[in-house]
Amino acid sequence: MSVLEKASELIDCLGRAGEPMTLGQVRTSLDMPKSSTHRLLSELAGLGIVRRTDDGLYSLGPRLLYWGEAAAGSFDLRRVAEQSMRRLRDELDESVHLYVREHDSRICIAAAEGRQVLRPFVQLGRPLPLRVGAAGKLLLAFADPQVQRQEVELAAVEASPSHQPPVTDEQLERIRDEQWATSVGEREPGVSAAATTVLDGRGRVVAALCISAPTVRLAEERFEDLRRPLGDCAAEISALLGRNQGSR
Repeated sequence: MSVLEKASELIDCLGRAGEPMTLGQVRTSLDMPKSSTHRLLSELAGLGIVRRTDDGLYSLGPRLLYWGEAAAGSFDLRRVAEQSMRRLRDELDESVHLYVREHDSRICIAAAEGRQVLRPFVQLGRPLPLRVGAAGKLLLAFADPQVQRQEVELAAVEASPSHQPPVTDEQLERIRDEQWATSVGEREPGVSAAATTVLDGRGRVVAALCISAPTVRLAEERFEDLRRPLGDCAAEISALLGRNQGSR
C-alpha cells in the first residue's frame, strides 16, 4: 500500500470516528505499526490535514475545510441540485439528502435539512455503507457486480434476528427495475427513508435523492405518497445536470 493510500485510510478513519482519537485507537483501526502511524499522523498534522489537540488526541484538520469548499464549488451535481432540494424540503417539511457512491461507500454531498426539531442528522462527506438504508441500497443496485457481491455477502454475515432482513440480489434487481428504494430503521433505529435515482446527461445513475425522517412521521404506508414529489424533484435535477453537461 502506498503512502498516499495509507494517508487516505487514516483520514477516512478520523472522519468516521466523529470524535478525536488516540494514537492507539488510530493504530488499531488501521492495523499499522505504532511508529508508522505516529510518523504519518505527524506529517499530516504538519500539513494541517490532521489536528493534534493539547491532550494528544487526533482529529481532522482545518486544511480539509478549504479543500471541501473548493471541491463543493466545482461539483456540478451539488450546485444544480440544491435549489430543487430546498423546494422539496419545503413541500414535505422533511430532510432531503443527496448521496453519491464512492467505491464501496456512499457519501452525502448536499442536504436540505428539515425544520422539525426531531430529524435525522447526516454528516456531509462521511462514508456510509451501501448495504443498508434506502439511498445505500439504491446506489448499490447500480454499482459494479463485484461491489454488489461484496456488500450482499457482508449483509448476510451481519444479519441477526434483531435487525432488518439483509439486502439480497433479488431486492437489488427490484430496485433497479423501479429505481426506488425504502428503508425502516436499517442504518439508524427509528429512522425511515425513501430514495430514487438522479441521472446524468447520458442516462447513467449518478446519485440517490433521499427523504428521511423519524419513523413516527414516516411510516411505511407513507412511502407511496412520496414517489411523485421525490421523482419529480429527481427528474428536475437530472434535467438540469444534463443541460449543464451538454453546454460544455
